[in-house]
Amino acid sequence: MGKQFDALVAGMAAGRDWDRMGDSDAVRELLWDVYDERFHSAAYQREAYQLRTNLQTGADKASYAGWITADNPTSGPYQGTSFVWFPGEDGSVAVLVIGTDGFGKDTHILGRPGHMRRLKALSRIHGGDVWVKPDLLDLTADVPTAISDSWPEIDAALRSYKHVIYAATAVRSEADAERVADLLDLFFHEHGTPLTGPARKRWEERTAQIAAHVFPSVELSDVEALLRERRFVVLEGPPGTGKTRLAFQIADDVGSSTRIQFHPARTYEDFVVGLFPTPTSDGLAFEVRPGDLLRANREAAAKEHVLFIDEINRADLGRVLGEAVALFEVGSEQRSLRLPHQPAGYPEELTLADGMMVLATRNTADRTIARLDVAIRRRFAFVPMWPQFEVVRAEECDLAIHCFEDTLSTFTEYADEETLKLVPGHAYFLDPRPDEDPGRRRARVANRLTYELLPLLREYVSERLCGAATLEVAGLADRIEARTLGN
Repeated sequence: MGKQFDALVAGMAAGRDWDRMGDSDAVRELLWDVYDERFHSAAYQREAYQLRTNLQTGADKASYAGWITADNPTSGPYQGTSFVWFPGEDGSVAVLVIGTDGFGKDTHILGRPGHMRRLKALSRIHGGDVWVKPDLLDLTADVPTAISDSWPEIDAALRSYKHVIYAATAVRSEADAERVADLLDLFFHEHGTPLTGPARKRWEERTAQIAAHVFPSVELSDVEALLRERRFVVLEGPPGTGKTRLAFQIADDVGSSTRIQFHPARTYEDFVVGLFPTPTSDGLAFEVRPGDLLRANREAAAKEHVLFIDEINRADLGRVLGEAVALFEVGSEQRSLRLPHQPAGYPEELTLADGMMVLATRNTADRTIARLDVAIRRRFAFVPMWPQFEVVRAEECDLAIHCFEDTLSTFTEYADEETLKLVPGHAYFLDPRPDEDPGRRRARVANRLTYELLPLLREYVSERLCGAATLEVAGLADRIEARTLGN
């Protein structure tokens, strides 16, 4: 991690027993040494921060030390975010904390969804050993007792500051250095101070891990295993994330499949069973015809069979499934039901065969179609699918890579949870004809960005689908358009 940083973590782990406790000048010197070791040390960067140190040996004293921004007074209450640690009897607690005088100029940091996403990702990376306040802007909520009881004893500090701590981790040994580094580096990253040397490489790797938690990848083998175990699975995600492509691959691997697409005109008669008029010599008769579900179920009686339903939420599922929804249960109990009409050659009661599996896709960006109701949702397992940067990087087109990075960064940083479901997938950034002349790849990608991606982003903006991130998405569209000019 670095000699100076290691010395700082060792001091945190020693808590109030640290031999530099009370020596303010020595602690301040070490903190600036840590800064110079990890961060860009140009004068204008250093001048953006100041140190606060109040390290005392008494357990009844709210001891602390750390960095705050330089636009605050040198003593007393301050505004904005800071990186601080509180020493205790058996270690310390490293925290990101808001000054008791309010958010100040850091409101834009705390209010950005991206800041919360990075903190939540770090918490997951560290197995929950980094605590994050559910609402970073809530100054009325304290650190839960169940959390603080697991920390080193810092009761005096908690009495004064527990309502302004918004991320924290216990430090009891040098093994906790990774978590301390993550909170420290995040603090400076959010304030625009770049890391340098080995610390920079480490933060770049951590940033990639954070992105992987925001946009997790899905392995084909994992979905296949889930489908065989759970039987009824929905792949859901934004457009262009490869949902249909993955479903086709799984159907091909299983080897037997029925492939259909739902839409507003799809009916119960199409999917389950229905009466259809048939001309006869005497006039008109009605024929009972099995729907997609019955035909697929017949195939599944002898072997594994996948019923693939593309765009499952484009139909009115309550009407399309009817009473057949009761059959979509996983467990040892087999359910059966009598249909209102009996097709010739089919059993009197319908029971889903053991080999019957349903794999569907759902586009989370389409707000014009109905949500899945709870009764239907609980009968399926849902696999979220997100854009994958490695897929775009593999084609080595700089235009695609830059635009894709900008897209993911913009949505990650500014989109709320609902708006994040609109983020365009990697398919929008890929060469539509990769087997043709690689020299013209940039031009083909530019056309795809211009005529497929930009209209989508412009529609998001014009329909105000992005909420508070509307202006940022509009700016993203302008930047992508500027990059594609001349190709």
